[in-house]
Amino acid sequence: AHLRPGTVTVSTGDPVRVGQVLGEVGNSGNSSEPHLHLHAERDGLGLDLEFQGVSGPLCRGRTVRT
Repeated sequence: AHLRPGTVTVSTGDPVRVGQVLGEVGNSGNSSEPHLHLHAERDGLGLDLEFQGVSGPLCRGRTVRT
């Protein structure tokens, strides 16, 4: 999945805040619907991701639909 070109609002190393828009996702390539793969790390180590309204961390390929 890709972020739509020209919509990314942050750069490597930028701090982000809760609710901040990072970019817009679209539906390109070999996919049936818009989706996004996320990976976050600090000091080279992967971080477990947590999202408001979703129980438990998002890790190891877990899928969440909203």
